[in-house]
Amino acid sequence: MGNVRLMLPPDRGEIAATARAAVLTDWMGGWLGEGVEVAVARDYGQLVDVVSRGEVEMTWVTPFVASRVRLLVSRLLTIVRYGATGCAATFVVHRDSDISSLRDLRGKRASWVDPLSMNGHLMALKHLEKSGFDPSAHFSEQHFAGSYRATLSEVAEGRADVTSFFVVANDRDMTLREMRDLLGARAEDLAILEITDPAPFDAIALPSGPRASFLASALLKLDQKMSPPAMLLEVCRADRFIDADLDAYAGFDDYVDLTSL
Repeated sequence: MGNVRLMLPPDRGEIAATARAAVLTDWMGGWLGEGVEVAVARDYGQLVDVVSRGEVEMTWVTPFVASRVRLLVSRLLTIVRYGATGCAATFVVHRDSDISSLRDLRGKRASWVDPLSMNGHLMALKHLEKSGFDPSAHFSEQHFAGSYRATLSEVAEGRADVTSFFVVANDRDMTLREMRDLLGARAEDLAILEITDPAPFDAIALPSGPRASFLASALLKLDQKMSPPAMLLEVCRADRFIDADLDAYAGFDDYVDLTSL
């Protein structure tokens, strides 16, 4: 049947994404007992395309992509992190900026991850709209940088005024530590502005096919307490995988109206 193909999102930046693809290719071959090919999507739209067309056996998808493909796949498995199945997003600004509230974002420049990134774009836009802030009218500029590392860098270096990032374990200190892991010392120049309501975590999508049942069973057996560590869990920063609550993702269907797609 050929190799098992896994596609990853591009959210960590090219270097980190390529590195984790190499790690997974090696580990998953032994785990599944089959040849494995791991690729990194060029953008989040490609994730929708490959899942919709059944072009790969496994795809790590964002919550919005999960909402788009949830009725097209054989199984959708939600990632569990820190015992939870979802998290909030947070607005991130430079700590020395004059921005102390969402009102101060008028006339500022926003850097987002990708049009279909939940924590890196859509949750922020939804939160702003609920607060009476019209992103299309009130920002002086909005653009997409392609990864969390890139958006954080732009804010730290003054090339953008605000971005959006995922909240780790509902803890500000852990979230700031995650930023430091991605960006290094430059993350010390960043500050958390405001936190959004939570949304479901990303998921593993398994299109219909001869391997879908086998892969779902193998994924559901993974646990972070395994020794040696299950590298797929390590890369996904996951405790484990569970069958998704499809209704939880259905609530984000209208997010597409906030994009130009």
